Amino acid sequence: MGLSHLRTFHYCATFLSFSKTAQHFELSQPAITKQIKKLESDLGQELFIRAGRKLFLTAAGEALFEYSTQIFSLYEEAVDKMRNLSDKKRKLRIVGDLNYMKMNLSEFFAKAYERFPDIEIEIDTAENAKLIFSGVRDKQYDIGILSANYTTIGVRDRLLREDNICLVASTALASRMRREPVLQPPLLFYKSESSYSSFLQEFMHRNGLSDQNRMTFNSLEMIRQALLKDAGVAILSEDVIKDDILAGRVTVLSTPTESLKIKTRVIYRTDNLMLRSIEECLQLIVAETSKA
Repeated sequence: MGLSHLRTFHYCATFLSFSKTAQHFELSQPAITKQIKKLESDLGQELFIRAGRKLFLTAAGEALFEYSTQIFSLYEEAVDKMRNLSDKKRKLRIVGDLNYMKMNLSEFFAKAYERFPDIEIEIDTAENAKLIFSGVRDKQYDIGILSANYTTIGVRDRLLREDNICLVASTALASRMRREPVLQPPLLFYKSESSYSSFLQEFMHRNGLSDQNRMTFNSLEMIRQALLKDAGVAILSEDVIKDDILAGRVTVLSTPTESLKIKTRVIYRTDNLMLRSIEECLQLIVAETSKA
């Protein structure tokens, strides 16, 4: 039983999909199937069974998956240990959505430097929540911040905040809309590859706003500025325009369906050698998020 075949099995057992494993390793699905059959032949055990299009682990597969999880956890621990010994400074790698970190964690970075003077902190941004999750799962990053809920063995999550999505307009435009019911201002819509954008799209479809004339932006701040200039109505989470609502510059408009919430989580691996530093960093992230 070779380590490469065991790694292939481990990912097949994690994804419960040969095709996803093939995509992960950038191989063909027949190549993955061949490796699994070779491993089953070497062990004299059937590891997977199919029921329709679904893939399940056999009892032998479940047992091997437990061992492979331990094996690769120890392997990664050894690699991380060697890396940490060779580096002058340990590294803490954080990835998250740019808009979220800019709006909620602007004070975090300076405080993190003060709190962790012996750790080099690397910050990356990614729009796609799946990429953030896979980055933490595959140990490319130590901490991920995302607006989605993915789970797998070894990855823990903590809820940071919940924000309502709502339809809003400048207070002046909202007043005019009440006086002129036939008025249909354009929808100022944020469109990107981010999970945040997908939540806004779901809210739009739930409330029958998909046929409304739209102006599309790739910047939340540009939408906010256009909103304050009475250019149209917008779908945004309350945290983006919280100060404008409190100051009376923006009004929340009524919609037919119940408001949708965006839940933002922070994720990390429990088998990370820097777990203590990660947990201290999480405490700082949670504290700064609660202030925002």
